Formats: sequence, C-alpha cells, structure tokens
Amino acid sequence: MGRGSPLDSPAQPQAHVRDFALLQIAAFCGTIATRCVEIALAWWVLAETGNDTLLGALIALGIASDVLSRGALGWLGDRFPARRVILCCFAGSALVSGMLTWLALVGAYQLWAVVIGIMLLGISLGVREPLLMSMIRRLLEATSVAGAVRIRSTVMSLSYFAGPIVAGVLIGPLGYSAVLTTAFCVVAVSALLVAMLRVPDTETQSMAAKAGGFAAWASGTKAGFQAIRRVSPEWRLAMLTMVVNFALYPVFNVIVPVLVAQRYPDQTWVLSVVESSFAVGLIVDSAYLVGLSDKLLGRRRTVLAGFAVLGAGFAGTGLAVGALHIASAVAFTAAGSLLLMLSGVGLCMVTTNTGTVRLLATPAAYRNR
Repeated sequence: MGRGSPLDSPAQPQAHVRDFALLQIAAFCGTIATRCVEIALAWWVLAETGNDTLLGALIALGIASDVLSRGALGWLGDRFPARRVILCCFAGSALVSGMLTWLALVGAYQLWAVVIGIMLLGISLGVREPLLMSMIRRLLEATSVAGAVRIRSTVMSLSYFAGPIVAGVLIGPLGYSAVLTTAFCVVAVSALLVAMLRVPDTETQSMAAKAGGFAAWASGTKAGFQAIRRVSPEWRLAMLTMVVNFALYPVFNVIVPVLVAQRYPDQTWVLSVVESSFAVGLIVDSAYLVGLSDKLLGRRRTVLAGFAVLGAGFAGTGLAVGALHIASAVAFTAAGSLLLMLSGVGLCMVTTNTGTVRLLATPAAYRNR
C-alpha cells in the first residue's frame, strides 16, 4: 500500500496488509468468474431447451442456495479456521466449474448436473462472502477497518460491474464453453491466492473441537440467530436489509429486463448500460463519496441520508419511465442510468457504514454469523 493508505498504521503488520490485498484479489476474481459461469449456464440452457421458465427457475435456485446457506452454514466461519473454510469454498467452486466445463466441451448437456452445479456454486458463494467480510477484523487493526470496508466495497462493486461485461464480450465470439473454461481457470487462481495467505489458524481451532455432526450445525445456527435477535440494533438492521433486498432483486432481475424487452427489443445494449449504472454508483460512492459524507455528516446521518437517496433514485426512475414511455432508447437510458446510479450511491452509504460498525461491535465468536 502507498503512503497515506487507509490500511497504514504504525502497529499494522505488513504481512496482514499483504494478506488483505491477496484476499481482495481472490474475491474479485472469484466473483467475476461466478457471474460468468451463471451467464454461460443461462446461454447453455436456453440453447438446449429454449425454455425461459426453466432459466428463471435455475436463477432462483442459485439465489436461494446462496441466501439459505448464509443462515444455515454461517457458523462454519466462526467454528473452523477462516482461511481453511474460504479455501475449501474456492476449491469446491473450481471443481464444480471444471465439471460443468468438461460437460459443455464434450456436448453432454445434463439438466441434473446443471442444477446440482448451480446449487453448489450458490452454497459456496453464500458461505465464503460473509467470511471474506468478517476476515477484515482478523487481519487488520480496528483503526483500519473503516478504510478496509470501503476498499472491499469498491472491489466487490467493480466485480459485479465487470462480470456481465466480461461474460458478454467472451460469449459472443467464443461461446458458452469458452466462458466456462475461462471461469474455471480464474476460480482455480483464486483458490491458489487464498492458499498463499499467511493467516494463523489458531484463533478458531479450539472452537472446532467443541462439537461435531448435526449437533454442531444445529447449535451453531441457533446461536447465530439468537445473537442477532438479542442485539436490538443488529436485529433492526437485519430486518431493514431484508426489506431493501426484497425491493432490489425484482428491479434488476425482472422489472428492468422486461421493460427493456417490451420497449426496446432490438437494442439490448440498453439493458447492459442501465443495470451497470447501479454498480457505477456503488463504485463512485465506496471509493470517495462515503468517506467524505462520514466526515461531514457522521456515520449515523450518512446512513439515514443513504436510505433517502436510495429511495429517491428508485422513485425518480419510476417517474422517468412513465414520462419517457414514448422517448428514444438514448433518452430512456440516460435518465434511467443517472437515477439508478444515484440509488447505487445511496445503498453504499448505508452498507459501508453498517458493515463497519458490525465488524467492530460483534464479538469474534459470532462475527461471521
């Protein structure tokens, strides 16, 4: 890190800064590869079946596997060495991607294999992503957490932005088999980067010996939910996050694609630009604006302002859609992109600050849950 980096502090071990950087590179590559696999599988399923309903069901299955595994398996990162769990997730994703790549290359389309593959990739993502966040507190000093959370937010926003673009660039001239092959190689590299981490495994090893089997899963899952329920601010944040996500998913997975398909069926670039603008808002805010807002307003007021900006962006997008129903694709894209970018800024104002407070305030034994 350069002079003046948010991760620099006199007491900060340089090895841990190195490990933090390797972890973010692995997360960036792994997330892009996962998005590419999802898009490649969608093209494969559509090419083989032409069934839009089946495609929607598979996407829902992947999302459900991701979300449910976070609640059911979140205790793994608190009970076992974090580095080992993350490495297993990346290695498992590489194995699954390799299997799907081999099937695609030999032309052996098997729906059951695609279903199992999507579920396993979703579970791997659901287990490793919260742990990649909670690992920040294990690697860095408390004074460096806020800067590290902003860096991670920027990295993940870039990966969400770049994933569909990379897949779109590759899948056109090369086909879904080439995308799957490339994604497999990238995930394997991510696993190698995690293997290079020099993080001591002593922090959670004693916890691993407490229980095993079903009893460990049941007690760990129950304790995680109890810990959230007992802390009123955390419980409120959890409920608020659920409501926000409930509103976000249909906007980007259903409403915007359907709207573009109905109004501009021959101009698919509109969908890419409009949906990418939200990620651009996340990137701009996490890289600069949220830090400035925290200094001017404080974290609490920044979170409140973030919710207001998020809602205003979506409300403005809805009004613009109604007002521009006969407008050109360029006018619709410009208005929708600016307003959704505003929503991305608002969301990042909320998540960066709540994530920082959560990392600093949660006891280590419950941090990942």
